[in-house]
Amino acid sequence: MSSGRVRNGLFLFALFVLLAVLPKLLSEFRLNLVITMLIYSLVAVGFNILLGQGGLLSFGHAAYFGIGAYTAILVFKHFGFSLLPGILAGGICGALLGILFGIFLARLRGLPFALLSLAFNALVYAAAEKWRPLTGGEDGLAVRRPHLSIPGFGFIDMFPTANFYYFVLIIVALCVLYCWFFTKTPLGRLDTCMRENEERTGFIGYNTYVTKLLVYVIAAFFCSIAGALSSSFQEFVSTAIINLDKSAEILILTFVGGRGIFWGPILGASFLTYLNDALSSLTQYWAIIQGATFVVLVMYAPDGLAGLILRTKSWFLGRVHVKKG
Repeated sequence: MSSGRVRNGLFLFALFVLLAVLPKLLSEFRLNLVITMLIYSLVAVGFNILLGQGGLLSFGHAAYFGIGAYTAILVFKHFGFSLLPGILAGGICGALLGILFGIFLARLRGLPFALLSLAFNALVYAAAEKWRPLTGGEDGLAVRRPHLSIPGFGFIDMFPTANFYYFVLIIVALCVLYCWFFTKTPLGRLDTCMRENEERTGFIGYNTYVTKLLVYVIAAFFCSIAGALSSSFQEFVSTAIINLDKSAEILILTFVGGRGIFWGPILGASFLTYLNDALSSLTQYWAIIQGATFVVLVMYAPDGLAGLILRTKSWFLGRVHVKKG
């Protein structure tokens, strides 16, 4: 086993231990912030399958975040679902909507793809806004977070923040692990080939339409799972979760973290969530500072924080190698 794999294994083990004991180390407020980081990390990782790996820029991914959030709240409220089935229902509804929209989007690329995804997002937002008897419109819907039912073990109360933190941690870890394995599959590698040259990929015999459709549905599914987790966490959902601001936020999380690197979006989601919380407690102009930070990163670190870290690491190791030589 190489030294690099040993270091990565030790880092992951230390991270696992830290995350496991985090509720003992942090206040409830800070633990809530970590839960938000985990949820948006899943959003960004799922979106990165579409953008970073597939090169498909979507301006409408908030539609899936919203569908997952609304579905979870509605099945909790009207059908009495426990927590896990409600989360899965949100993901399934998001995937079904992804199939419906993806049938049209998979034929496009570049600017037409981005604009049509934006139009679909606007369609979902308008439907949620006008269908007030079901969605509550701008007033939204509220429901108490349901329990977690485990066959053979009974019920676990999810109202305590620590319990819900462990639930979110497990769900996000499993989803992120699947996304990582997906990048190593033939479909994941084909997605990367299409990003580099879609026409050549089609010329050698691959079905680019089906590939884009599958990738789009997978990204929609994970974004919807994150939306369901978010509404369960907040115990509330409204149309604000589907608007253009939310789509832009998802896009920014991925760009800031580093769209070409798998773990970059996780870094971006954690960094921006913490930064927004810290700045909003200091000044009412926090959004301006956030925007300025994004501009600086785009100009001087176009491959995001992850790329900046990797370049710094390479520079440092190069200096050390030169000194040893």
